[in-house]
Amino acid sequence: MFIKTKWSKCIVTLLLCSMVLPGSVFAAEALPEITAQTAILAEASTGKVIYQKDADKKMYPASMTKLLTALVALDYFSPEALVTVGTEIDEIPWDSSKAGHIKGETLSVKNLIRGLMIPSGNDSANVLAVAVARKVENNENLPFEECNNVFINLMNEKAKALGATNSHFTNAHGYHDENHYTTAQDMLLIAQQALKNQTISEIAKEKEYSGDSAENSLENNSTLVTQQYNWVNHNLLITDNEYQYEYAVGLKTGFTDEAGDCLSAAAQKDGITLIAIVFDDEDPGRWIDTKALFEYGFNNYEMVELQKSGDVVDTVGLSGHNRLLGDTLDAVVKEDVKEYILKEDVGKLQKTVEYRSDLLAENNNAEDTSIKLNAPIQKEDQIGKISYKLDNEVIKEVNVFAATEVQKSTIGSSIKFFFQNLASNIFSLKGLATAAGIIVAFVILIGIVKAIRGRRIRRRSKYIFKSNRRNRGPRMRKRRR
Repeated sequence: MFIKTKWSKCIVTLLLCSMVLPGSVFAAEALPEITAQTAILAEASTGKVIYQKDADKKMYPASMTKLLTALVALDYFSPEALVTVGTEIDEIPWDSSKAGHIKGETLSVKNLIRGLMIPSGNDSANVLAVAVARKVENNENLPFEECNNVFINLMNEKAKALGATNSHFTNAHGYHDENHYTTAQDMLLIAQQALKNQTISEIAKEKEYSGDSAENSLENNSTLVTQQYNWVNHNLLITDNEYQYEYAVGLKTGFTDEAGDCLSAAAQKDGITLIAIVFDDEDPGRWIDTKALFEYGFNNYEMVELQKSGDVVDTVGLSGHNRLLGDTLDAVVKEDVKEYILKEDVGKLQKTVEYRSDLLAENNNAEDTSIKLNAPIQKEDQIGKISYKLDNEVIKEVNVFAATEVQKSTIGSSIKFFFQNLASNIFSLKGLATAAGIIVAFVILIGIVKAIRGRRIRRRSKYIFKSNRRNRGPRMRKRRR
């Protein structure tokens, strides 16, 4: 539970001006105009969406589906595992794109992923689907239809786990089906995960592949069937042609009459990876639009490091604590915090720290706006959150934690602190100055007292002397008579 508006006095806001040089000015380019029906552009590591056009509209993914197929297959097989092709390669429509597998052939899973990604083989998709389903069901004789059902269930479960909740898949290859659909937003999440997989990301940027189906691992085994392949990537962003983009690193093309020309693409420049998804964008539009989106993202945005793991983001006062251990607590983050934002907005970033309301000490002093947290607090306890804002809109939010333990005050610790504090004050420069002042004042006071007493003694002596003179006078006169 976190503090609400009534606890706004407990919010510390700091302008992150140090991120840019004073006087720096940057004007962003206009958003690109694209012809795709739907599209999205995002930074891969943070998922920050830079551009979108009807990104939640239901669309047909065609062969971009194969990114999800590859992810599911690699959940169950290592890239080096070997698979033998069966009759499942006959269970694809006649006009499907094919990698060219033959029955009885043995391939590595990595090369089946290659067949899936580079020539966009629907036959490769079926081989992987059957292999996974039979392994999951522990039944090498499971019929194709049952295998297909098992695999598409795994695909839909995987999609939902990635957050792609507006999608539904009915086959492993993406051939058109009314119930086989997704959105640009969902496909972004799938592509983002695919890039994190080393096998998929390596294959996605290969312009071509030439080699043995089992990558020569069976060259000494004459009883197994292999064949040579020469595959060329369908992604014109990475092959040598007029639409090539020098920073492109994949990912997957797609086409059916119903889906139109589609592309899930990635590009890397200066340590930044962008993902662009376009649906139903007639060639050469998908290449031109995707390049324009990438250029817009790279030219107008930059990665800003908001905090590093372990950074102290705030220091807060304490109440009811053991003062021997200090009167403040550092609040720290436990993760690197980065965000990809418009260059012109970097200097506008703010951060706001809010603390858990159940930790806040009661404050009855209206003039004191400082906040304090009640002891005890354990080290690494989650004590609040930090929000990073741009124009009052939260763009990032992470938890903050106690850097040290805060012990509750006891009678013993309070007494010890009193005498320790007294001793330290006496022997400090300030304490010595205070003591010297007291001594001087005391000496002056003694001097004043002595002076007053001296005056009183003198007055008394004078009075006695005069009295004596008056008393002696008559007696002397009497004697003369």
